[in-house]
Amino acid sequence: MTWRPEPPAATSLTRAQHDGYRCCWCHADLTGGARSAGRAKGSIGAYDMSIEVYECGPKCPRRPRRPKRTPETTGQKGTP
Repeated sequence: MTWRPEPPAATSLTRAQHDGYRCCWCHADLTGGARSAGRAKGSIGAYDMSIEVYECGPKCPRRPRRPKRTPETTGQKGTP
């Protein structure tokens, strides 16, 4: 199973990101190809604003990276 970051909130997207023309992380133009970044969640009052968003790829410069595995993040104790 691969780790994927949670997309930005739907209410913080620009119109171009919301419509799928720009990367949800770096605002790059997606006319050359895109892949799904997941579902951006959000609501305004009783209205569900969640929508599928897209990214320019796994090498996107603004895409959050996987946190490094350390004893603090994995919940394991170090060697005695």
